[in-house]
Amino acid sequence: MLTKLREWLDERTSYRTLVDPLRRRLLPTGPKWGYSTASCLLWMLLVVVGTGVLMMLSYSPSTNSAWASVHYIEQSPAGSFIRGLHFYGTHALLILFAIHTIRVLAVAAFRAPHELIWVTGLLLLPLVVVWAITGNPLSATQKGFSQIEVEGNIIASTPLLGPITQRILIGGDQVGNLTLTHLYSLHVVILPALIGLLLVVHIGQVYRHGLSTATLEGGSGSARPYWPYQSVRNMIVFGVVFGIVALLAWQRGAPLDAPADPELSHWTRPEWYFLFLFELRSYFVGQWEFVATVVIPVASLVLLIGMPVLDRMSSTRVSAVLRGVIILAGLAGFAGLTLASILRDAKDPDHQQLIAESEEHASRSRELADTSGIPPAGAITLLRNDPQTQGPRLFQQHCASCHSNADRNDKGIAAAEPSAPNLYDFGSVDWIDGMLDPERIASVHYFGETAFAEGEMAGTILDLYDGVEDDEKRVLQDRLHQVAIALAAERDPGESDDSSIAEGVALLTSDFACTDCHRFHDEGDLGSAPDLTGYGSADWLFGMIANPEHERFYPDTNDRMPAFGATEEDPSGGLLTKEQIDLLVRWLIGNRAEVLHESSSTE
Repeated sequence: MLTKLREWLDERTSYRTLVDPLRRRLLPTGPKWGYSTASCLLWMLLVVVGTGVLMMLSYSPSTNSAWASVHYIEQSPAGSFIRGLHFYGTHALLILFAIHTIRVLAVAAFRAPHELIWVTGLLLLPLVVVWAITGNPLSATQKGFSQIEVEGNIIASTPLLGPITQRILIGGDQVGNLTLTHLYSLHVVILPALIGLLLVVHIGQVYRHGLSTATLEGGSGSARPYWPYQSVRNMIVFGVVFGIVALLAWQRGAPLDAPADPELSHWTRPEWYFLFLFELRSYFVGQWEFVATVVIPVASLVLLIGMPVLDRMSSTRVSAVLRGVIILAGLAGFAGLTLASILRDAKDPDHQQLIAESEEHASRSRELADTSGIPPAGAITLLRNDPQTQGPRLFQQHCASCHSNADRNDKGIAAAEPSAPNLYDFGSVDWIDGMLDPERIASVHYFGETAFAEGEMAGTILDLYDGVEDDEKRVLQDRLHQVAIALAAERDPGESDDSSIAEGVALLTSDFACTDCHRFHDEGDLGSAPDLTGYGSADWLFGMIANPEHERFYPDTNDRMPAFGATEEDPSGGLLTKEQIDLLVRWLIGNRAEVLHESSSTE
């Protein structure tokens, strides 16, 4: 029955005409494990193409939706696995291509009549590299956009055509929506078509000239049919390689960095297979950069393409030496330049800090997308509206010239020249305890470097402790601690029991007469000293940052702090927008990583 089915199928398709050459292929010198590189390379290419086609079903190529669509793919184990296969398969494809090229060069398999096999294979290599490069930015990540920017600059170093090609690739002066459109067209249409055409010629030449189709009787004593002797070896090698790729895809998955945002810090390095060229550029600066990016790579490719000619012109020994020198020089050059780039970055603390920040941004953006979803405005808003990301950046830019925000172990943001209170955990019981301590209030952590160091507040605290004995000092400290509890409750209601708060309020308004200068709810008047109602809360901090000279704060005694928001005198002014002040305030209130996590995931 099976025989009849095959005959029926052959009558209608003539499939045996296509299959017979495969069945009759002969290995004149017998099967070899080294021959498996070509088959493994082809099958890995099919894996990469197949997984790419599957991802196209869910991918949307625009800056507003690309990252979101990739994140959507990552939400299911199957999608994550397919993307991992595509990612690690691409890297495996490049490694296999290099191994296969080295093997063919080492055994001089480019000799007649295999010249076209050799040339088409070499032309496929740069196309496959460019194919991989055009795929990296399609996820619209910070790293991907940075990489295409670097690679675009490498292209631009080519005289005459370089800047034009870069502009066509990028779609303008900056990486953006047109960049994704152009890269997507290259990645899924143009480059696959060119690679496919070359591959057809390459494989056609392999079947025409690559292996003998003579009968076993006419072959040498070591001759064997391709099937099953070599085919089994091919399947074993591909199985091992695919197993490694699949394991990486399942266990680690493909990375997904933070959504591209020009406002965030980023590091500009290409993928590992392009690092050698990135490093080579540093030795040819200015107008000579094209020597590294164009002259040397093109000359190397021309040398390899010309190997069949050089081989015919040389003796067997000279040809073998030449091939050995090319292989060793190529490996040494690639490895040396790549390693030099990696070591330089490893010794650069600024670069390592950028990498750490990029990893934090990537982790944070995925966390926000997982818990809160992606806003309609796009993935770029995930981190732009996140206090944990924007708070430190805004503080570093606008506040750290005077204030620090570092804990007792100096972990956090330190001011270059501290001249205002350390705002770490501002408004907490511990922070207020320090402000009510006679030794700490005049220190650099509070008022020590401000005009208030000798002001009424510092003087009042010093007077409270003046002449107090040790036993009485402990009692005084306990009573002031109750005041701190009451004030901290203005920032974090519910953190202390009502009796402690009530006792502290009584001490604040009566015993210590704080309301002689400060307003506290219905007690005291505005204008003399900061209003303690809602002290340290989001509303209080927002108002203080927006306009410290408001009557609620320091209308007459403000010490150098500018108005970061709009004021009655300047409604359109302000160094920060309301949204930016809000992000800064929400970060200052949290201050600790675990609190930040809770606040961001509920807002």
